[in-house]
Amino acid sequence: MTPRLMKEHDKVQLRRIHEEFYKEEFPFSHFDKFQASFTVEKDGRIVTAGGIRPLAEAIILTDKEFSIKERRAALHIMFQMQAFAAGKLGYDHLHAFVQDESWQHCLKKIGFKEPKGNCLIVEV
Repeated sequence: MTPRLMKEHDKVQLRRIHEEFYKEEFPFSHFDKFQASFTVEKDGRIVTAGGIRPLAEAIILTDKEFSIKERRAALHIMFQMQAFAAGKLGYDHLHAFVQDESWQHCLKKIGFKEPKGNCLIVEV
């Protein structure tokens, strides 16, 4: 097997693979947003391909001494600012990693939703 950088002409094979196996999981346009992209091929056929795309993450601190009403209003304002900025920076999603169930509920009320699949991370 041969690892290498992804080339523009690889997209012909990749579109076929995506259409056959992944079209319901994510849009092919994700491949256009990679900052680094790679393939592993065998005998001229791509076995696997992928890359690294930037991810916008919303990080928010809230002073819990304020009333729920004030915190909710501030959250809406914060979300509008972060969503606007993420869009202007070219991101199509804004992620939030949540550990507090009530906070998760609040974020869902303003438009956040569960992603397809499970989120996994690895330290590099």
